Amino acid sequence: MRICVLLGGASPERMVSLSSGTSIAKALESLGHEILFIDPAIQLDNMDEFRTGLANISMENMDFEAMSKLTDDVFVDHIPYLKEKKIDLVFNALHGGNGENGVIADILEKANIAYTGSGYQASALAMDKFKTKVLARFVGVNCADEELHDKPVHAPDKVKFPLVIKPNNSGSSVGLTIIHEECDIFEATAEALKFSDTVIIEDFISGREFDIPVVKGEAYPILEVNPHGVNDYKAKYMGSKTEYKVPAPLSKEITKHMQGDAVKVYETLGLKNYARIDFRMTEDDEIYLLEANTLPGMTASSLVPKSAKAIGIDFPELLEIIINDALA
Repeated sequence: MRICVLLGGASPERMVSLSSGTSIAKALESLGHEILFIDPAIQLDNMDEFRTGLANISMENMDFEAMSKLTDDVFVDHIPYLKEKKIDLVFNALHGGNGENGVIADILEKANIAYTGSGYQASALAMDKFKTKVLARFVGVNCADEELHDKPVHAPDKVKFPLVIKPNNSGSSVGLTIIHEECDIFEATAEALKFSDTVIIEDFISGREFDIPVVKGEAYPILEVNPHGVNDYKAKYMGSKTEYKVPAPLSKEITKHMQGDAVKVYETLGLKNYARIDFRMTEDDEIYLLEANTLPGMTASSLVPKSAKAIGIDFPELLEIIINDALA
């Protein structure tokens, strides 16, 4: 099969996407697929130079603001090229921005090009943390209290300290701040607004963190994530101290409850193929939704493949499951 891997893109999560995309391509090539790389933020004339540079991806010294100011308007010009190359499927390995909010998915759909991941409406909803929580509550999934702002504020209106401040439409914990003591939050909200039009302020839920992949509507084994500190960008992608337990050491009742909530969120948002739904649980075993990730990290050592491996599904096989579901 001839597969185009979309990677990079115009987003603060650009470097994570490059890592995911190259790992996906390597695994797909091992299955005999023919791979073509496309970065929707790069002109076709410069694509060969970009592809050559994929051998030197580095997660060090990243300028998140600069990456967030990139544009992928040129992606529309790539569509005739994809048609000319007779691509059977686009594997969307983008993270954040138009790659994850549904805009690029919508372009591919209108061009009648098959692609992995959720459609426009579902992606847009899941990318919006506030709307995700509104819909999750509607189907009985517990969420921390929150408020939404479109400009920096000095104090929350209703949320009590400690609290979490983060961009409402971004991922990988870029622009996230956790504040434990009462203080002026102007700088933290201003920082979050560099990466999103709105900032969400939430109650900080103290406790254990869990991530649940959902593939084809089925909840995979739960992962417990312990970053030994704040689970920010550095902990997620550069943190050697981060520990993972899969399956997470939980009772059958809690496992069933949490996996059930994950599937509820997946179905309510209308997600497809695969996603990852993240939760926190307090000492009193109260479970709270954190967010839904429609295009989670997909290197061989990422959380979704780790969970799949726990039930005997290796990385290439997982990708085949996703591809076959997308084509179906």
